[in-house]
Amino acid sequence: MKSLQSLVKILRPSEKRLLLHYYSRNTNAEEKLRLKLFKLVDRGVESDVEAKVLLKKSSGPSAYSHLKARLKNDILNILLMQETNKRFAQLNRAAELECRKKVAQSHVLLLRGAQLEGLKVLRKGLALAERFELFGEKLQMNHLLREYLASSAPASELQRLNTEINGDLKRYEVLLYVEEQSVLLASPEMGKSLRAQSNEKKYIQLIDDLGNLYKKHKVARIGFWYFMAATEYHTTQRNYEKVLELGLSFLKLVEKSPAIRSKNNRAGVNQTVGFAQMELRNLDQSIKHLSVAEKLFPVAGFNRLQCLQFLAISELASGRYTDSLQTIEKAFSHPRIEAREQLLPRWLFIKACVEFLNGDVDASFKSLNRDGYLLKQQDTWNIQFRLLELMQLIEQQDVEWLEFKL
Repeated sequence: MKSLQSLVKILRPSEKRLLLHYYSRNTNAEEKLRLKLFKLVDRGVESDVEAKVLLKKSSGPSAYSHLKARLKNDILNILLMQETNKRFAQLNRAAELECRKKVAQSHVLLLRGAQLEGLKVLRKGLALAERFELFGEKLQMNHLLREYLASSAPASELQRLNTEINGDLKRYEVLLYVEEQSVLLASPEMGKSLRAQSNEKKYIQLIDDLGNLYKKHKVARIGFWYFMAATEYHTTQRNYEKVLELGLSFLKLVEKSPAIRSKNNRAGVNQTVGFAQMELRNLDQSIKHLSVAEKLFPVAGFNRLQCLQFLAISELASGRYTDSLQTIEKAFSHPRIEAREQLLPRWLFIKACVEFLNGDVDASFKSLNRDGYLLKQQDTWNIQFRLLELMQLIEQQDVEWLEFKL
């Protein structure tokens, strides 16, 4: 029952309506039972025993298992019935699913003898796969196309297909290799090992190899993995000039190429560029890119909260205290600000800094002392906390307390 519950849980209202409509048009007794079971699961029935009682089904466990399996299959089929762009907000993800649907649709059409329509579907899918650099899907479609044209197409067309398949096979192989290496670089354990001083040359060489493959094949998806690995490496090395140079090229790529253009990718790269600009003290540019990133990240995600932190600090450093306080209020209203123990205290500290620099020492004192978490830690946040505390005491001319703190 848990498996069915997990499937029903992810169904959107429109998909549920489509499933109910499908069952309402059939009079088969088996399908009526599937409809009843679906309604029970959707209503929150969790026990198989309770479901069988409510179904008034006296047959054995095997028949009930078959009933659940058929309902699962119907749900899985429904997931593919609506338009693909309603499935995913990201066009590149939607294109991936659409291409796979077209492979299945064309296969059925060709097997049933509707060759003209099958080939039309295939060619639409091929154009989509080419635009979004979906080499795996393109290989499947060209293979299917070659199979059905083998006996009727001229030799020149078959040769063109063979050449295209071989070219895509090489590009797909390179893409898989680049993804594999990028996963290793992104892995905390492997990345730490590679970034160790003894392995630094190997790490740099690997990034250079990815860059050379991108230059050679001109594939945006390869470029994505290369730029991600390179900007992450140079960020850890604090080479912010290099991060900025790579990041701006990365940003052009994610804005231009449909294969990797998505809200999340654009947000992530804008944040990378904005962070580098902040570290280089190009604060106007930092605020510009971080403001874009903050609007593109999912509203309730941790990435947005991190981005808001960089944005608030950049606004603070540039003297835009009102803007910084507004950004801090956005952070305080973030649904996950209390999900980790250190988050709220850090934001209170940032607020205290803004209030102090804005001349409101009393408000700054109250914000700083709302939570004592940072005071108990042994890290840079603790040092900054104590420095701000001393500056407050100097402004308040509290000499005795200042001497005690010193």
